[in-house]
This record gives sequence, structure tokens and C-alpha cells, in this order.
Amino acid sequence: MSRREPMKPIEGLKKPTDLPGPTQRPRTLAPVPAAPSPATVEDADVEDKVTPKLAPVEDIPAPTEPEEPAAPAVGPVRKPRPPKSVERKPKASAMAETMKSVSVSVPFTLAEAWRERAKTDRTSQVDVLLDAIVANQSTLSAVVAAAAERPTVSDGLFDRGKSGAGERFVGVSLRIKSGNLAVIDQLAKKHGQDKRSPFVAAVLAAYLA
Repeated sequence: MSRREPMKPIEGLKKPTDLPGPTQRPRTLAPVPAAPSPATVEDADVEDKVTPKLAPVEDIPAPTEPEEPAAPAVGPVRKPRPPKSVERKPKASAMAETMKSVSVSVPFTLAEAWRERAKTDRTSQVDVLLDAIVANQSTLSAVVAAAAERPTVSDGLFDRGKSGAGERFVGVSLRIKSGNLAVIDQLAKKHGQDKRSPFVAAVLAAYLA
């Protein structure tokens, strides 16, 4: 870097000596506020803590009047219907009294023929029994007597009934009306048979022969 040479003095140029000095600039800084007194600070804090803030008037909702309930719609008035006559069904206990479950003992071969006849006629075994009694109604005494006459074999001391070879008795369950069962028992006693099963076997044997 080259060194700058000083300027040569100009002839006839003199430095003035009566120039005014620089003017003083005005201060622009804001004055510093004085510190508040302790009493003022405490009053301000208490005022901030105690005084609640109120909401603007615009934010407070105006009170609304309660709406009146709507009047119920009035429709056409229906006339009450007259009560229907209800037929009372008989109770289960009353129905159970009219039906009875019984069992009769008959020879096995007769029980099989009895069952097959019910299948052929597409009916129940009770109906087959009732048909047998009606069919032999006029000869019930002879039918019962013929069934009671069984050959006997004497061993010199006792007379024993002779049963068929391999004959065995089985029980047949029936569900029959109590009135019909009473009639069967009355017919059995009337025609010389005190027990129900021998009477039923005699009538069926004559009917299914």
C-alpha cells in the first residue's frame, strides 16, 4: 500500500478563527420512573387478588323464558270393545282323571296277535279290545267259561294246570278312559271272572281266533 503524500499549502488560504463552536444536542432519553412505595405495591396486589374479573356484558347470555309444553294431539276416541267370551279349557288334572294307565297280563302269542291286529286296522290296542268285547257281548259267559276250562294233571296229591309248551305271559300297557275301564271290570265280575287280565285274554282269544 502506497503512502499518501501531504497536500501542499494553498497560497492566500487562511484558517478562520472566529467560527462558532458545535451546538449542544438535546437529550432524547425517557425519564426513569420512580420506584413505587411499599404501600402502593401491597394495595395493588390485594386489589388484583380480591377484585374478581367481570365478564363483558356481551358474553352474559340473556335469560330465556321456559317453553310451554305442546298440547297433546287429540285423536278420535275409540269405543271400548266388548269382552270376548273365552271358552275355558279343562285343566290338565281334570283330563288326567278321565284317563288311566293300566297293564294286563296275556300270553305272548296273544299279545303279538293283538298288536298285529291293531296295525292292520290302523287303530289302538284299546280299540281292538273294545271291539272284541262288543263282538262277543252276547256270549261273554261262554267265552270266559271256555277259557277257564284248562286241562289239569294230577301228581297224586295236587291237581296242576297244564300250560302250553313254552307259553309265557307278557304285560301289555294300555291307556284307557276310567269309565270304559269300570265297564270292563263290571263285565268280568258279571260273567264269572274276578280278575281283569284273564277276562281280557279270554275275549281277545275268541275275537282273534
